[in-house]
Amino acid sequence: MRIKSHFPPICFESPVTGRIWIVCTGDGSGWIEVNRYYGWAELESMWDKVEYGAPYPWEQKNTDKKDYKVAGSKGNTYAVTNDGGIWTCSCPAHGFGRGKDCKHIKNIKDGIKRK
Repeated sequence: MRIKSHFPPICFESPVTGRIWIVCTGDGSGWIEVNRYYGWAELESMWDKVEYGAPYPWEQKNTDKKDYKVAGSKGNTYAVTNDGGIWTCSCPAHGFGRGKDCKHIKNIKDGIKRK
């Protein structure tokens, strides 16, 4: 038996009738009458967790990562990366600026906006 539920299922024995139920949420089954008591290890192995809607933004993995090579004013080549909207550059100005956009990042952003 598979149990689809948002929350972990529990096994419940009625103190009045002595009937045994598995209580769950999710696919509309609600209370499922069974012929014996199930422990948590068994219930967990039968449980298919149903997730609500889309995951939170911090749980989503963004695969949009773009790397650029930029020539510096003194002839050095710097690596600029856009990792899902988080820009980094390997130049010293970006490091000293504590994450502020350096001129290399600004140039690439301006080039993207023009297209």
